Amino acid sequence: MTGETARRPPGQVSQVRGRLQAPVLDWLTRIVLALSIAGGFVAGAAGRALAVAAVTIVVLASPARIAWLVYRWTEERDRTFIVVGLALLGVIALGGALALAGIG
Repeated sequence: MTGETARRPPGQVSQVRGRLQAPVLDWLTRIVLALSIAGGFVAGAAGRALAVAAVTIVVLASPARIAWLVYRWTEERDRTFIVVGLALLGVIALGGALALAGIG
């Protein structure tokens, strides 16, 4: 925790904002589009691998975004949203673990 964060009173808006998140999401969208188009034109296992990569990025984008928000809420010391965000990430992790275990 930096000195700047330590001096900021609870509830003050984070200085991190979406300066990094928005360009990353923009590039991920472009990558998913390119992978999807390429997967549609490439035959066989290579095409399936491109399609799987596109779907994987789409699926992982939401938990990554939630984790980013939890980080921002931690900077803002907003405990309510931190707990809600961590609970949501826990539900996603539990669902993934159950799916991997073949339950459900």
